[in-house]
Amino acid sequence: MTTLRRLPLLLALSLLAPACASFHVNTPNGFAELEDDSRYDYRATNADGVVIAVRVMRNEPEASLEFWGRVVDERLRRQGYTPQGNPEPVRSANGVPGVMFRYGATVGGRAHRYQVAVFVRGKKVYVMEAGGDTEVFDPAAPAVARAFGSFRT
Repeated sequence: MTTLRRLPLLLALSLLAPACASFHVNTPNGFAELEDDSRYDYRATNADGVVIAVRVMRNEPEASLEFWGRVVDERLRRQGYTPQGNPEPVRSANGVPGVMFRYGATVGGRAHRYQVAVFVRGKKVYVMEAGGDTEVFDPAAPAVARAFGSFRT
């Protein structure tokens, strides 16, 4: 779980400077928002260790959703994450276009699920991610989907 807690986008987006948070996400029932984590603008977990997180980064170099989606996907693949299906177009709750990726990985000998949605709005890149051990992530998937569906930039 330690590896998953660091969620792989720390490295994938490490070249970007942090931006001021300007988003909203509803913390789903059964999850608790975690405070004092400077690596994330938002982070919540359930009792089983499924984590939902959001980062807001500067869109520097200024680029498109396609560019940032490819950056995230390529970095995750290089880190050993295996795509589960094709990228899916999504929209934030306030209509901002995005792209969703789903992956599988083996962490500490156990199967894990990881999903990430990327949104670009003006000078900001929003990255919403969730992950956990498959055994506990799958039952939490409806709550994770509600959180992703509530996300507003």
